[in-house]
Amino acid sequence: MKRLRKQPRIDVLDAQQRSSSGKLGRMIYLALVVLFLGSLAYYLIGSMVVLSIDGTVLKERYSVGASYPGKVVDVYVKEGDQVEAGTPLLRVESFEMVQELANFALRDSDLSIREGQLKGKLIAFEAVSPLAERTARETQMTASQFEAVSGRGIVSSLSKDDALRNSLQAAERVAQLQSEKSATEYELKLLQQSRAIFREAIGKLNSIYDNGYLRASMPGIVGAKVPIPGQIVKFGDELMQINGGSSYILAYLPDDYLFNITEGMPVKVKGGAQSAKGRIDAILTVADALPAEFQNMFRPRDRSRLARITLDEKNPFAVSQKVTISGCAFGYCWAR
Repeated sequence: MKRLRKQPRIDVLDAQQRSSSGKLGRMIYLALVVLFLGSLAYYLIGSMVVLSIDGTVLKERYSVGASYPGKVVDVYVKEGDQVEAGTPLLRVESFEMVQELANFALRDSDLSIREGQLKGKLIAFEAVSPLAERTARETQMTASQFEAVSGRGIVSSLSKDDALRNSLQAAERVAQLQSEKSATEYELKLLQQSRAIFREAIGKLNSIYDNGYLRASMPGIVGAKVPIPGQIVKFGDELMQINGGSSYILAYLPDDYLFNITEGMPVKVKGGAQSAKGRIDAILTVADALPAEFQNMFRPRDRSRLARITLDEKNPFAVSQKVTISGCAFGYCWAR
């Protein structure tokens, strides 16, 4: 006999439809609950068993700071510009530096005048000394002759005393000239040494000021911080940063992971739509506070150890971009 197809009863049709849709709803609800609990568990304790840490893409940085107070009058670069060593970045006008250089120049002029006076004095000594020495010799010879004939009564005692006095005065003049010459030569030597040091200081001050130009000391890319014309700066203020050299990633290691993270471990770096392979280059022996964007709202603010990660491929990330590093779970790494 042909089996009759079971037909739904008309009087219980609504109840049967509600029972079918209720089962589907319960399944979806349970799946959402499981997904939520799994996500919450991963958010709270996932870092213990799965390597998923945050980091920042960095480059070797050079800080361009103000070596003197002043006002920014010109800015020649903008954020992201590629610069070479020696490229002018900006110009700072400093009244204090101009005044200091003017004072140095005035002081150098005074020393130069004094040096010229001492050299002229030595020239005069060179011209006068032979005459003084000749006078001393002649007066000494005259005094000796008077001394030889004084016993014969040819020369009076008065003439003899005058000759002796003139000889003594001539000898004193020679000694005075020699003493003054030695003192002048010593003073000139000290002055020339002081002036050499002074000129070196002026050269260093001029190189520091460089007419107000601040130049890049290394090739690289201008960072996000760029001053604006008219900005007043003080000594030591950081004006901009030059990012140069090879890229690396500074990652913040959680303190509660249950597997060993070692140097040389391969990892996968992802930031936005870009990804690259790398490896842990070093576990740094310092700790740093996580940036605010990396903090977990369910945990107190803490300090984490740092890991330096180098990329095996060309860097596809931007400087200061936030990235995520992954590649291991329960100590087993799938990134190769």
